[in-house]
Amino acid sequence: MNILVTGGAGFIGSHLTDALVERGHRVRVLDSLVPQVHGDGAPGFLHPAAEFVHADVCDTRMVGSALEGIDAVFHQAAEVGVGQSMYEIQRYVRANDLGTAVLLEKLIEHKDRIRKLIVSSSMSIYGEGAYQCASCGEVHPQLRPAAQLLDRRWEMECPSCRAQL
Repeated sequence: MNILVTGGAGFIGSHLTDALVERGHRVRVLDSLVPQVHGDGAPGFLHPAAEFVHADVCDTRMVGSALEGIDAVFHQAAEVGVGQSMYEIQRYVRANDLGTAVLLEKLIEHKDRIRKLIVSSSMSIYGEGAYQCASCGEVHPQLRPAAQLLDRRWEMECPSCRAQL
């Protein structure tokens, strides 16, 4: 598949890009390279097989161009830093909300080709709570082990007894 990853130079986006390329997909990354995250230039860890488009997800023309020939989109583009979003509200709303709106509007123009849109976020928007294990009591969630994910067991499991939380 031809896949667009918005925010593909970020932490999650770059790892996603690596995984998609390793699975044989052709990947195009659209990222504005926000200086707070990337400093003054493109990071050296971008997958060399991925096509890179340096653009803002709020730029209608560039988003439309980036969607040409694409079958699926992983939307990862967003401003980071929950604390800053409380006092740099316009910047965060512009990138996170307007950027998503621009992408969705451009997707309508490509609805005959785009087969899948995956929109994800981090726990930063909703926080992370404690879980209850029937045997072990309160459990604070950790990253799911790779073996659990490969087995397609999506629910949180107790790190001590492996019971579903």
